[in-house]
Amino acid sequence: MGGNSWDAKDYDERFAFVGELGDDLLALLEARPGEAVLDLGCGTGRHAATLAAAGVDVVGVDADEAMLDEARRNHPDVAFAQVDVLHLSLAALGRDRPFDACISNAALHWMTPQEQALRNVRGVLRVGGRFVAEMGGAGNINALDRALRSSRAAMSLDDATVVRNYFPTVGEQAALLEDCGFRVEDARWFRRPTPLTTGVSASDWTKQFRAATWQAVPTERHQELEQRIDRYAAELGLRDGDGWFADYCRLRFVAVAA
Repeated sequence: MGGNSWDAKDYDERFAFVGELGDDLLALLEARPGEAVLDLGCGTGRHAATLAAAGVDVVGVDADEAMLDEARRNHPDVAFAQVDVLHLSLAALGRDRPFDACISNAALHWMTPQEQALRNVRGVLRVGGRFVAEMGGAGNINALDRALRSSRAAMSLDDATVVRNYFPTVGEQAALLEDCGFRVEDARWFRRPTPLTTGVSASDWTKQFRAATWQAVPTERHQELEQRIDRYAAELGLRDGDGWFADYCRLRFVAVAA
């Protein structure tokens, strides 16, 4: 599974827009009270908590301990479990009953190999179970990652620690879903240029979502890297007046377990 070292508190405070932009997935899911729903890559628990408040039997699953600690602090009455999607199963969750649905926001592109992740999701859903998700799509954060890579190259830093996410086209993801036992009912790709929170720059985005890369850079060189990233990002058009934005491209789908 693709890795990153998360600052969960910072994620909640300065990057809350990631969860907020996925809120309308809940309407697509149409979960009913009493249904069993898996929130895959639940992060700090925003959507799991909303589902639980509506009477849904929800389990939030994430591989990151820091994210789950924050989720449990914020939502103590919601069930959360630390399970990597590559080891996801009903047995791993201590459940006998398959889920009626799965929701996932801004998480699937971290899960590789994707085919195994999707097969495991299918394995915990009943026949007819819904799978509603949004993830990074082809072209997602091209400029942000380019600014990071170019900055590192200019500083003679190697490229080995820069995470490479899985950002598919609609065709690629639909084919994988079908191969893994789903019927795709809807799938679309769209651009979503997203303003960053006031005071958050392009380099700040990389510090959160490319944390492992920063950890491999000597501390005394952090200021130089920060300045270079912001300069490159501005040249690539990611600054609008005094504010910054992320060049997000998203892929959203609704599929049903066949």
